[in-house]
Amino acid sequence: MAEAGIADARREAMLLVSACLRVDRAYLLAHPEAAITRTQQRRLDCWLRRRAAREPLPYITRRVWFYGLELAVGRGALIPRPETELLVELFLEWASAQSHPHTPRLVDAGTGSGAIALACLSRAPQWMGVGIDRSRRALHWAQLNQRKLGLDTRLLLIQADWLNTLRPRSVDAVLSNPPYVLPDEWDALQPEITRYEPRSALLVPANDPLSPYRQIAQGARLALRSPGLLALETSPRLAAAVAEVLRECGFSSPRVRRDYGGAERIVWATQ
Repeated sequence: MAEAGIADARREAMLLVSACLRVDRAYLLAHPEAAITRTQQRRLDCWLRRRAAREPLPYITRRVWFYGLELAVGRGALIPRPETELLVELFLEWASAQSHPHTPRLVDAGTGSGAIALACLSRAPQWMGVGIDRSRRALHWAQLNQRKLGLDTRLLLIQADWLNTLRPRSVDAVLSNPPYVLPDEWDALQPEITRYEPRSALLVPANDPLSPYRQIAQGARLALRSPGLLALETSPRLAAAVAEVLRECGFSSPRVRRDYGGAERIVWATQ
């Protein structure tokens, strides 16, 4: 795999072996003599070829960790990133300071694998959730994850475009990780991204890069009860413009939270 340009080929090969044998890396290190069946060897050979073709590791093993949860993920759903955990942290901080006379509801707009909604619901047991995505393939993975985590009674999954299906004043928080890769950034991305991950979940519209944010903000303005939270992950190149979009849509005091690397990552506001 090193010949294919994979930076830490030895570590990734170890991860593939451990996933193939359904053991953790610590077990492999402690038992280097562990036997492998013929069926497992064929599967591992196939996985190694796929990884050498730069298919993302989570798509091959069909698992990824996000905010302490092991999630299923595969083609058609964006692979959850560590920086998106900041969106979950912000929600949990805000939610812990709220008191609702009703069962509060959050919306994960563009839910993909369901990572954001499921991480929030797993740590905020009084909340219910709605995961919305236009992609049937993505919702397949979200459905697998909600069942795996025992959250299928608390998360409703809907195939729709952003927030169009929500009733006015029906939810208490809207969270989203919309597309934020700009066209001039696309060719510099790793082949794992450009060849395999859903382009529509990554790349902003070339003619109007802020369109997804505008649609979500306009929908959230109608759907949120007061006090309600709107929090959006974005690119440092877009953060200031996204904050201005929120102002234009009626959110009076948008704020920006930086990630642990110091980059402007989350734009959020309340109403």
